[in-house]
This record gives sequence, C-alpha cells and structure tokens, in this order.
Amino acid sequence: MARPSEEASFGDQPQSILRGARSIEATMSPQKSFSARVIVIGAGVFGLSTAFAIAKRYPATSVTVIDRLTPPVPDGTSVDTTRCIRSDYTDPVYARLAKLAQEKIQEDPDLSCHMYQQGMTFVCDGEPSRFTDIYQITLDRAKSLCRSEDIIEMSTREEVYQRIHGKMSQPPSDGVLGSRPRWNKAYCNLEAAFIDAKEGIQVYYDRCRKLPSISFRCGSAVDHINITNSQCKGVTLDNQTTLSADMVIVAAGAWSNKLVYLGGRQVPVGHEVAWIKVTPEEEARWKNMSITTNLSTGLNMFPPYQGEIKILRRSPGYKNTVMVPHPEDRSRYIQICFPRTMVSNPTDVIPKDAEAAMRENLREIMPALANRHFDRTKICWISTTPTADFLIAPHPSVDGIHLATGGSAHAWKFLPLIGDYVVDSIEGTLPQELAEKWAFHKVSTGKDQSSPRMDGEPQELSGVVRHHL
Repeated sequence: MARPSEEASFGDQPQSILRGARSIEATMSPQKSFSARVIVIGAGVFGLSTAFAIAKRYPATSVTVIDRLTPPVPDGTSVDTTRCIRSDYTDPVYARLAKLAQEKIQEDPDLSCHMYQQGMTFVCDGEPSRFTDIYQITLDRAKSLCRSEDIIEMSTREEVYQRIHGKMSQPPSDGVLGSRPRWNKAYCNLEAAFIDAKEGIQVYYDRCRKLPSISFRCGSAVDHINITNSQCKGVTLDNQTTLSADMVIVAAGAWSNKLVYLGGRQVPVGHEVAWIKVTPEEEARWKNMSITTNLSTGLNMFPPYQGEIKILRRSPGYKNTVMVPHPEDRSRYIQICFPRTMVSNPTDVIPKDAEAAMRENLREIMPALANRHFDRTKICWISTTPTADFLIAPHPSVDGIHLATGGSAHAWKFLPLIGDYVVDSIEGTLPQELAEKWAFHKVSTGKDQSSPRMDGEPQELSGVVRHHL
C-alpha cells in the first residue's frame, strides 16, 4: 500500500492505512541518491532500528554503528528486564502508532516470545489534577480503540487492590497508612503487555550483524562529531581514531547532547528504578498481575519476572551537571546534564527520598514488599523532551547530521517502526504531521502527557546519591 502523502493528516488516517504504511521489510523504490557512508551513534532502539531500516532500503549504503559498549548496552535506556507495550496515550497519533507497533511485535516470532500480554492497569487518586485528567483522556481513548471486553474499570480502592491480591483481600486502612490513600480508581487495558527489553535489543543487534552493509564499532565512545564550515565530516572516537562519513545519525539517547547542541529541546533526566526479590510462592501468587502504574504518584510496578518485581518512579528526576566543549565550537565550553550510570559509577544507590517515595506507594498497594530489601537499584537516564515528542529531524545548522533521539521513556515499543520513520525523515518523505511533531523547533504547548512525570525540578544527583561498599 502506498505511504501517506506529506499533505495527509496522519492522525486522521484509518487503521488500515496505518497498518500498511510502514514495515521493517519496506519495499518502496529507493530514492535516486542516499548517503554512501553513514555513521549511526548509539546501538539502542533508535540506532539499531535505523541501521536495519537503512540496510533494507539502501543495501549499497555502508552503515557503521558506534557505541561505548556491545549491545545490549547494560546502562542504555533501551536495555532492561521489562518495558511497557501499551497504546494508552492522550495523543491519538502515538496511540495508533503503538497499536501498529504491537501488531508488528506480535507477528515477529523473535520478539513475541519475549512479550507477556497481561494487561496494564492505570491508577489515579481521583482528585482534581492534570494526572486525573490524563487518566480520563487515556481511558476514553482506550475505549475508542479497544474491544469493550478488554477494558476493565475499577471505581474503588478495594477493586484496585483486589485486582492484584484477589477478591477476598482488603487494602490497608487509612489509619495504617498514616496518609490519604492514593490508589483509588483504575482501569486495566488487557491488550497491553510487557517485554524483556534486553532480549528485544539482542534480537535487533543479531539481525543487523547478519546484514553485510552494517558493521559495528563497539568499545569506544564518540568523543565528538567533526564539523568543518557547518558541514559534518565524520566523528572522532575517544581513542582519537577518526572515521569519515557522508552523514552522521545521532541516536545516542541521553548521551546525545554532548555530541550536538540541543539546548532545551532534549534534556537527560535520571529516574529511580529498583528490583525486589520474591519467593517462588509470591511469584506464583502474582504471576498474572498486570503492569500497574499510578499516574498520581508516579509509581510503576511490573509483574514478577525471573524471580523479582521491578518498580520505578516517574519522579521529577535527577540531573548530573558537567562542563563539556561546545559541539559546534570546541574552543568554548557549555554546561549540560550527562548520564551518571551503573557503568560509570557502579557503587551508586538511588537517593533516600526516592526509596522513601517508592516504599510509601508499596505500603498501600503491595504491603508485603514495603519493607523488603531492594536487591539492586539504578538511575535510568531518559532522553527527555518537554512534550515527550521524539526528536527526529535534520540538525538545524550543520549539514550531514540527522537526529534520532528524545525517546522520553516511551519509545521502546516502537522498535519495529521507528527506524523506517527516521529514514523517511532523512529522505524528506515523513508525513507532515509527524515531521512537525518531531521537528527540532517543536514548540512546547504544555506539560508532557505521553509519559508524565511528577511536577517539580530535577535534583542534582551528586548531592543526594548514596553508595554501597
């Protein structure tokens, strides 16, 4: 089926057009010319999907993927035990893209074997706020896109609690909590799923390695992009090796703003993640629970997987401020936020306030785990944009650089699609609505609603991080 024209309104396209518009096996006729040598910086969702899409569409193009470590990169945003596969968005474009992406994952035997379709429960406290508004919009959207039997509403605290613990269970009383309850109403979308994100990245890494036009340069980071007279010439690695290219695609996630000047268009934000070991009996008891997320408190909790439960919190987050050479003028320095991770700082433990907030949530919804030792924790660095819209666009002032970043904590599910959209953007064939949504000069019209975090400003991590011996 033909791809939508640039004039078409993507958000209004019917499901059938969306289904046929993009495929990892794209068979469109190649454009008359495409860069002969391409470097992709970053081997996560954006980088691997883009390299694969280029190789399938332009097999004569030489693609070199560069990363600090061999995929799956252990501290990469896209690598984890679990990621959400859900179409519950306030934005109709992402909602429809997510449904299409999930279909692609389900049709792919290499990916689908790592996916567990157990639903996702969205909770709020029901009090007037932007989070309750988001809850209502996503519920209405889910009802319009899903079968009625796949949407289960819970109007009381008891129903929310019993969804996890069984019909005979009762949530802790207000007196036991010592604070007002926050897990008060919910709906579950049974279409949603979670996926082993690390294994999914491994699948795409293995696919890319099988294609003769793709090579990998792992173990050395890109120190800087070589720019002469506003023209990209290639990259210099941290070992001072220089690699030439006709185009450099920056798909480095939260590491991107050291390589290109992004200003406030994309800012890395660190979020707290913890894993709790569960007994075989507990895993059996909770094995069928859905992903459960509270929009009002920011807590996400995943079903037991491989003997543990993962929790995370969409807090205001953390920053790690450093001084680096300006990517376009290395004679001067700028201040940026740059990831401080389990690889660079292996003794780091999440801050005390992060742990306290997680345990406060657990006391209400998972009291058996509220005081359980955290087996391990980390700060996960998110490539965050003000509106949570991706950044897929040419660099505004340097020819030969294309940006593919800004995942904003919700990009993983688009792994089967995102690379083709990046190539469309390079070609200039991206549907107009998507080009505007993902443009470099996208104007923020309000707070993020696609993957919302709590109100407030990120804390400087160095002042609050803890360490284990």
